[in-house]
Amino acid sequence: MRLKLTKQNDINAPMKVVLLGSDTELGRAIRNYYDNDFDFDWLETPCDDVISIVSSSVLDSFYCDAIIDAYSLRSVTQDEYTEYLQLLEGVVARKACPPLYMLSGVQVFLGDKEASYLETDETDGRSRHAKRLIQAENIVLSSDSNIVLRTGWLFSGTQDDFVSNTINLVKKGAKIEFHDTAIGCPTPVTDVARVLLSVVKQRHYGALNTGIYHYCCSEEVSWMGLVEAVLTTSSQFDARAQNALENIGDTASALEMAVDVKRQSLSCRKIFNHFGIKQRSWRPVLRGLIKEMYQRA
Repeated sequence: MRLKLTKQNDINAPMKVVLLGSDTELGRAIRNYYDNDFDFDWLETPCDDVISIVSSSVLDSFYCDAIIDAYSLRSVTQDEYTEYLQLLEGVVARKACPPLYMLSGVQVFLGDKEASYLETDETDGRSRHAKRLIQAENIVLSSDSNIVLRTGWLFSGTQDDFVSNTINLVKKGAKIEFHDTAIGCPTPVTDVARVLLSVVKQRHYGALNTGIYHYCCSEEVSWMGLVEAVLTTSSQFDARAQNALENIGDTASALEMAVDVKRQSLSCRKIFNHFGIKQRSWRPVLRGLIKEMYQRA
């Protein structure tokens, strides 16, 4: 963990950003996106160090210009998250707290709306995961200088990521079955990094917009459609993926007949209107990611 306890007043000095959860998939994507960008000076805080850093005096506008919470989405179900929320409430209440950017997700919604969710829609998720995210959002938004950025179905191709798990099943020759009837917008963590850091920069250089924003990639797809997209690309490198693709037809038919379909997609008009950020397609990133995964194997 790197820490500098002096803040320059030079307008050309790099922006000092505390990155909570720097070792999560989102955290690594955020840090790596501007790896060679000297506009940022990072205080990288892995998940194991988040509680200690939040309970310190470092999260103060004298020491840093912004705080990014990439910790919550990964750790919201952990026991220590309750302590984190208690400490976060105190941090946000300080007058000297710098702008805080929390990454949240579409999970805060139940999924029974027929259209994409707007920032003004009431959060109604019922799971423990959803309720804790909602609680964290409310704490962050108690200060009108902060931003909550909700995202869609995230993928990175690492660890227990959905894409990586599907490819591992293919390599093992295991049967692939997915019965989830949700519809949403897959979004690579690299795209979230691009969007978030654009917002952080614009705010740092004078933009006044705050509150809740949504960002996910364009094009809705079902979970089954996402599985098919993964297998279709994987079949270019592994014949077993083609076999798996041919054997999921019955499950796909069952999905088409389902009546209880959950919609987990987000409207992204507001972030375009306020920050000029456009949605991108998830498909080219998915294809490139899968290609890299097979080349590394």
